Amino acid sequence: MIMYPYIQLQHLKDNHFLNYIYANTQRNYYVSDDWSINMYDTLAFSGFISVSATDDNNKEYLIPEIQFSYAVLHWENIHISKRFKDFIKKKVLPNDDFYISINTDIDAVFEGIDGYHSDNWMGNQYRNVLKKIYHSTNNHFINILSIELWHKNCLIAGEIGYMTGNIYTSLSGFFDRRHYSNFGKLQLLSLALLLKHSGVAFWNMGHPYMKYKFDLGAKKYQRNDFLKLWIKFRTDAFNCPFIDQKINCNELLIQEDLK
Repeated sequence: MIMYPYIQLQHLKDNHFLNYIYANTQRNYYVSDDWSINMYDTLAFSGFISVSATDDNNKEYLIPEIQFSYAVLHWENIHISKRFKDFIKKKVLPNDDFYISINTDIDAVFEGIDGYHSDNWMGNQYRNVLKKIYHSTNNHFINILSIELWHKNCLIAGEIGYMTGNIYTSLSGFFDRRHYSNFGKLQLLSLALLLKHSGVAFWNMGHPYMKYKFDLGAKKYQRNDFLKLWIKFRTDAFNCPFIDQKINCNELLIQEDLK
């Protein structure tokens, strides 16, 4: 058994208990063996970002985290370094054959994540619950998104995340570092611009420990401040205008100052 406090769906529906969890600054990780759509969906709505882990008996558990701090990207803070601007002008704009899409090939993105991460935390049950939500016709708190970056018809980068109201949250991603070094940055920037132009409130990038998030312009929020922002936008209605479409990256990039 993984040694974190056990959390149940009934806890998430009890505002007093949930507020106790939010206020507990000594604890961030919890554990559950409830792999229902309702459990994952309610955890995400409550501000948890969940991963999975297996114990010594190879049993897979859900590990929800209410983080101590979060990296958040607001669109007015998007930053493109001079070096990356030069890369875009040299490698991307002249070719006009790089595309970003949403929900056109989720299985390929899962495969890309599997191949990229030697310690991939997206176990079988974790992927299954995401796919169930993705394919469900019922209304849920979250909508699973598969983000794909293409060079012509070749998938070179992507990530899995979800919308909660009008907020996008990243889970995990990959890029083809062997053949497309630096194009992981293109996927991140193109996604940020696509979300911006789609009217998304902000991008919850998760843990604030990775330099690339702050290179893009993310701001660090402590838990309490993040939850205030989260609760403000998590019930907003949002209909993504770019589902099932491939958008030419140049259409997004030429609107930015690349001088």
